[in-house]
Amino acid sequence: MSRPLLVVDDDTDLREALEEVLRDAGYTVMGAGNGLQALEALRRTQTTPSLVLLDMMMPVMDGATFGRQMRAVEAWRDIPVLVFSASANARQVADEMGACGYLRKPVDVETLLKAVAANKAPEGT
Repeated sequence: MSRPLLVVDDDTDLREALEEVLRDAGYTVMGAGNGLQALEALRRTQTTPSLVLLDMMMPVMDGATFGRQMRAVEAWRDIPVLVFSASANARQVADEMGACGYLRKPVDVETLLKAVAANKAPEGT
C-alpha cells in the first residue's frame, strides 16, 4: 500500500476536489478540515503520510500552528509539507516552517500534480 497524502483545508468543496484529483492521479488521500483534525488524523493513521498539502488560513487551528505542532513530534518531523494558500504571508510562513514548497491559490491541476510528485517523500522512508 502506498503512503497517503494528507490534504488540510477548511474549504470542504476545494478539499474534496483536490482529494478527487489526487486519487484520479493514483494517490491514496486523507483529508482534514483544520490543523487540529489533521493532528488527529496523524495520530490515528498507522502509515505516515508521504506529504501534507496545507492551507494556512483555517479556523480552530491554522496551518502555521499545525506545522509547529507536527514538527514537534519526532515521528512526523520529516513529513514534507507543501503549503497552498491565498494568504499574503503564506510564503514567508512556509519558509519559516521548513515547507518543501509553496503554491498560491487558486492552483491549477497540472501545477499541483507536478509539485506533489516532486515533493512527496519516497515510499521507503
